[in-house]
Amino acid sequence: MKTPSNLIALLFFPISIFAQVGPITGEAQLRLSPVWVRVADVNGEKGSVESAEFSRDGMRIVTGTKFDNSVVMWRTSDGVELWRAYAAEEIERVAFSPDDKVVASVSEDYLLTLYESDTGKEIRRIELETAADALAFANKKNILVSGQEKIKQKDGTLIGYIRAYDMNTGELMYKVDHGETVNEIQFTPNDAYFLSAGMNSEVKIWETDTGKLIRTLTPGREFGFVCGFFSPDGKYVAASGFRGDIFVWDLATGELLREWNTSGRKIETLAFTADGRYLLSAGNDPYIRVYRTTQILNPVGKVPIAYAVHANDQAEYIDFNADSSFLTSAHQDGTVRLWTWMSEDQGVNAIMHNAVKKTQRDAKKK
Repeated sequence: MKTPSNLIALLFFPISIFAQVGPITGEAQLRLSPVWVRVADVNGEKGSVESAEFSRDGMRIVTGTKFDNSVVMWRTSDGVELWRAYAAEEIERVAFSPDDKVVASVSEDYLLTLYESDTGKEIRRIELETAADALAFANKKNILVSGQEKIKQKDGTLIGYIRAYDMNTGELMYKVDHGETVNEIQFTPNDAYFLSAGMNSEVKIWETDTGKLIRTLTPGREFGFVCGFFSPDGKYVAASGFRGDIFVWDLATGELLREWNTSGRKIETLAFTADGRYLLSAGNDPYIRVYRTTQILNPVGKVPIAYAVHANDQAEYIDFNADSSFLTSAHQDGTVRLWTWMSEDQGVNAIMHNAVKKTQRDAKKK
């Protein structure tokens, strides 16, 4: 008799208690602490979780897996598996709609699939020319953008299609070409633009409503980009990929402000905290590293590691909830993990307590 997948997940709960965690450098109050770990890809070491993303309200986490081809919905508070749906091929990326009602996934069977986030019921399938590696909903606009793997033309040139959909109508808004495989799509906070990071040494900035190319960011040398993200204020772009180099550009001018390399290993994913004070990286070694943006934007000296945590396995993706109180991480050992985040701001709890007290006072006045 097969053990139910939700029971398998619960059996792994004690692992989080023994997770190896500790600062490499920096103040003790800056930390990531483990909460729970669950099995998302049942193949374990032979599996991999490619994507993990919080719902906009932070109540749930959705994951996509590489070898058991599943989209899984988890409850953030305790890691309970809420539903699991399967595709025919590897799931590369998953994403929540702005209202949290829909989950989208892209898979190696050339499909973009939409699910009801509450039930896992399939809503619609959209066929693509190739497999897609990148996917993102806009923050407020009901627009979904996918980034596909390269297509080689007869003349030897490469095409990497980007498709933008108006999810209110389900219609394709436009299709543009990145020029190579697209590994990441992300929107500016105000949804005016989105970026595509690809294997052709380019991060491209596109106008969301029209698909017009606004700017191309390059490191000045050959480099395969795996990830790219906007800072929370929309002023900067950080991107990385093979060999572990991290680049930061000024979005307005296109100027490359900083580049550095800590591990020499491929970086799969980056994440800014909501206040923009920290940038986190993770990839093909077992560490999640934290950098202060003040030190990143300082042109003098090296970029030091502010903090690092041993996450037990290589990470494919990391994502913060809306206020960066929690981080989720997707790993090559088939697990998804939840962490609590504590910054160096000693007044953060006081701020939250005062906000709660104000809400309670206002409620009594009514």
